[in-house]
Amino acid sequence: MSSLQAEKPNLKLLYLRLTDSAPLIIAHELGYFARYGLNVELQRETSWATLRDKLIGGAADAAAILAPVPLTLNQTLPSCEEQLVSGLILSCNGNAITLSRALYESLNISAAEDASEAPDIGAALKSFMQTRADSDAPLTFASVYPFASHTLQLRHWLASAGIDPDRDVRIVVLPPEQMVDHLRRGDIDGYCVGEPWNTLAVQEGIGVIATPSNALMPAMPEKVLAVTRSWHETNPATHLALRAALLDACGWLSDRGQRRDAIAILARPEYLDLSQATIAASLNDELITSSDHTPIANPGWHLFAHPQTEHGRPTEQKARELLALCKEIAQVDGGSAQLFRSDLYQQTLDFMRHRQLDSTSTV
Repeated sequence: MSSLQAEKPNLKLLYLRLTDSAPLIIAHELGYFARYGLNVELQRETSWATLRDKLIGGAADAAAILAPVPLTLNQTLPSCEEQLVSGLILSCNGNAITLSRALYESLNISAAEDASEAPDIGAALKSFMQTRADSDAPLTFASVYPFASHTLQLRHWLASAGIDPDRDVRIVVLPPEQMVDHLRRGDIDGYCVGEPWNTLAVQEGIGVIATPSNALMPAMPEKVLAVTRSWHETNPATHLALRAALLDACGWLSDRGQRRDAIAILARPEYLDLSQATIAASLNDELITSSDHTPIANPGWHLFAHPQTEHGRPTEQKARELLALCKEIAQVDGGSAQLFRSDLYQQTLDFMRHRQLDSTSTV
């Protein structure tokens, strides 16, 4: 099948103000959606719960969503009869753990430390917590969703330092774009969030990046394209066209030489509405841990899907690995691993390959 007729060419897609929303924005701006016969409206949301509910409720056709969300829908919405399926992992990595400047300075890490030497901030945090009085309020960290990869990464980082994420600290949920304001006000002591909200805190002098997520759990699935199962069954050709357009956009983003153009597009008011300098760091694989440190290389901070890698393939094995981590938070349904549809991803690759062959043969 090298051509198809979309059942529903006019679509609404949801996303958040995050750097790894780039595939949707690039597909829209560079005409990838139009190439596959789709007319797409992008709608920006502020929180993952709102985005999830609008997608399930039919207010949108598809969304870039946190990879664990389709797998844990029964836990967050027990009465929901709908399911979310994914035939494309849009990106891996993209997050970081940031501490407030005040907390970081309390850790007594030598100011002479060079960022490239990677001081053990987790161990320093553990030592600091042991000096605090029992009457002191627990340190508060924020994540973006109960079962987000961010929550899993934050818990892993704390546990690796000997800090019990359930007993020794408090973890709250906040929308990504509210993290910096809450950190500035002192409501939280740190957070795990996607870019560019870590870099922004550093640039404003109120945060220090403790670690990027790719140093904790490399190539962890981050954002997936999600649709409801009923929508997929009604619109299979539209879904295929959508996956193909976004995989094309992801491939374009995988070329580091083209990311400068992406940075300028993402910075626009209608998208991320932030400075290019704030967005550029992670897309350029540069980690600025503190306002008094020079940038260091952080290869693979964003890994976008590409037909020549397996990063974009949603397999049951990847789903089971995510679910195993989610079980450390609460009981989850292992049967949901089937909602990661490797067959749909393969269908996309086959369609794009045949389309390319037909295009070549007509030249």
